[in-house]
Amino acid sequence: MDKTRKVLDNFLLTLASVLILFLTIATLWQVFTRFVIGDPSVITEEVARFSLIWIAMLGAAYGFGSGEHLSLDFIREKFEGSIYKWVRIGIDVVVLLFALFVLVLGGFTIVNATLTESSPILGISMGAIYSILPVSGIFIIIYQVLNVLDRKRMEGREQS
Repeated sequence: MDKTRKVLDNFLLTLASVLILFLTIATLWQVFTRFVIGDPSVITEEVARFSLIWIAMLGAAYGFGSGEHLSLDFIREKFEGSIYKWVRIGIDVVVLLFALFVLVLGGFTIVNATLTESSPILGISMGAIYSILPVSGIFIIIYQVLNVLDRKRMEGREQS
């Protein structure tokens, strides 16, 4: 499991890093063409927007894998013992259901609905842009399953 997590982490961090570099270059080019040349580049705004969307969704997936995502720790930490375990199970189920139904299934619905739409400037299929929704949902599900398995493994060690 650790190897799987490491491969996923490296893949997401590498892809997000490339996109951040791409976003930075596009933004710098936009500033240069607007203020130095006086004729702003029209494509860089869409490139920056789409890159930012992908970075945010990949970062959210990575956050679930690393345990750095937003959570309601202050509620979860108010419980102890068996109640804590049930709250934890409830949180795991909600995360899995959200990722499955909203990101994966809802994402596929949006992708299919927008496959024939093109972005106004780049002409890229909006379905390709929105495809990050089901992709990040799949990553979140994988990470959440790994998190649950890791927790079960740790509980097994504590009991022995």
